[in-house]
Amino acid sequence: MSQPHQGDTLQLVAGELTAIGQRLSYLGSVLQTEAANRSQQEPEAPSEPVQPSAEPVPAPPSPPSAKPKRRFRADLEPSRVLAWVGGGVTLLGVVFLLVLAVQQDWLGPAGRVAGGAALAALLIAAGWWVHRKAAEQRVASISLATTGFAALFLDVVAATALYDYLPVPAGLGVGLVVAIGGLLLADRWEAQPLAVGVVLASAICAPVIAWGAGAQLIGFVVLLQVAAAPVQVRRGWGGLALAAGIPTVLAAFVGAFWDLVYPNPVLVPAILAAAVLGIVIAATTAGFRPAAERTAIGLLVASPTPAFLAGPMLLERAEATATGAGMALLLAAIWAVGRYLPAFSDWLPSRFLAAVGAMAVVASGQATVTALDVSSWATGLLCEALLLTIAGYLLRRGGVLLGATCYAVFGFLLALGNEVPIDALLWFDDGTGVAGLVAGLLIAVVAVALPTAGVRVGKLGSLPKSLVLWAAAAVALLYGTASATMAACLLVSDTRSAFLAGHILITLCWVVFAIALLLRGVRVRHLRIGGLVLTAVSLAKLLLFDLSTLDGFARVIAFLCAGLILLTAGVGYARLLSRQPEQSA
Repeated sequence: MSQPHQGDTLQLVAGELTAIGQRLSYLGSVLQTEAANRSQQEPEAPSEPVQPSAEPVPAPPSPPSAKPKRRFRADLEPSRVLAWVGGGVTLLGVVFLLVLAVQQDWLGPAGRVAGGAALAALLIAAGWWVHRKAAEQRVASISLATTGFAALFLDVVAATALYDYLPVPAGLGVGLVVAIGGLLLADRWEAQPLAVGVVLASAICAPVIAWGAGAQLIGFVVLLQVAAAPVQVRRGWGGLALAAGIPTVLAAFVGAFWDLVYPNPVLVPAILAAAVLGIVIAATTAGFRPAAERTAIGLLVASPTPAFLAGPMLLERAEATATGAGMALLLAAIWAVGRYLPAFSDWLPSRFLAAVGAMAVVASGQATVTALDVSSWATGLLCEALLLTIAGYLLRRGGVLLGATCYAVFGFLLALGNEVPIDALLWFDDGTGVAGLVAGLLIAVVAVALPTAGVRVGKLGSLPKSLVLWAAAAVALLYGTASATMAACLLVSDTRSAFLAGHILITLCWVVFAIALLLRGVRVRHLRIGGLVLTAVSLAKLLLFDLSTLDGFARVIAFLCAGLILLTAGVGYARLLSRQPEQSA
């Protein structure tokens, strides 16, 4: 018994799939006609004549009428499902037909391309005719047009990738023209599913034309996103924004890794261009369509992410730093324009501007980390925290202070492992050098500047009442001053005597800070509590650490100086309290 030929089997499968699509389309039209006939044949309730009466009779309250429950959602009705399934099956039939034509050598390459284009044109024309002649068949017309444009793009893929009739740039250009045509038709029909289907079909088929994730593919999806932007802004279609934006981000991500295997000097500029255009389109969407704010924020967060990855991975340090700094400047410019230019102050939503500011902080941190060595990351982040704190203080913006807080936290944690490790305070060693001195001073300055700026801003009104934040700032201040003091002493003399002198100075500095807080806290309760706590901490260090670590003359000096300072402060504090009622009276 002879086995059937593979080409005959594929031909039978293609015929069966085409027949199934035709049956499903016919069944959908029958169901729609039946639903329309039933809606026209429903009898209306007869109206009874109203009899005049001398006295009005109050009508009994009518029970609330229960609305009949719909069996299907609006987009899951049988007619819609069958129409879209029929379109999908038809498209599969076209794919199988093209494959079968190649295997059986039907008509030759030119005939296949022409036949595919003719079939796609017939589907689009059929969708146009159904849309004009039968308005109730809107779903069928959209599915036909979507299938037609997808088939036409597949035909462009075949002409470029299979038969080499078109070079790759020309094939991508023709595909872009096809996509623009579909978007224009979707805008005319006000049909988002058509626009989404055309864009997704184009983006999914584009890698087959470009044969990889190179610069040509990224350029195509970027142009596709740009082509979809006017329709997206005009209609406010969030689905179209995602359908056009997500392929761009994915192509840029894959392109970053593709360049590791197949280096291409054009690929990184293509990724950067995709990121910049994504940010601009996200801002445009948020400005013209405030209702699509969440979609715009999603595009904003996703668009520059491949550039953050590609910069350090594919470029030298200077170029990668410039990339991150450029992204930070672009995002900061958008934030400043939306916040401070009167013409745009009401154009961009506040939450979108907050997201822009957050991404600017991320981009700045990425540039800092790329520019510096690992051992200097903490110093760089603390410097940026100080600069952001000053900016938040001057601009009175709580969001800026939030970014400064994030930098400060990460900088402090990194400093614990590099510049100012806790081991340098517990045991005598070579010291942390100039880097430890600078990092300690930065930690102390930021610990004072952040709460001060927070009180001034006013939006962080809970800051003076939050014991957790005050405690964190106090711990950072104490650790920063201790680290800077020890580093300075060991820079002067790298001996054990300098180490002991450093601990004496640390204890005395803490005692002085505690007294300053107590004196300032006569009228401010939180400062007074902080002074008492710091006094207890200083005494604990004196008794638990200094008593066991210091020896001889150093121990005597530490205890005598601390005791005399505390006695003097106690007398002065009591005198200040006695004068307080007279000043307040």
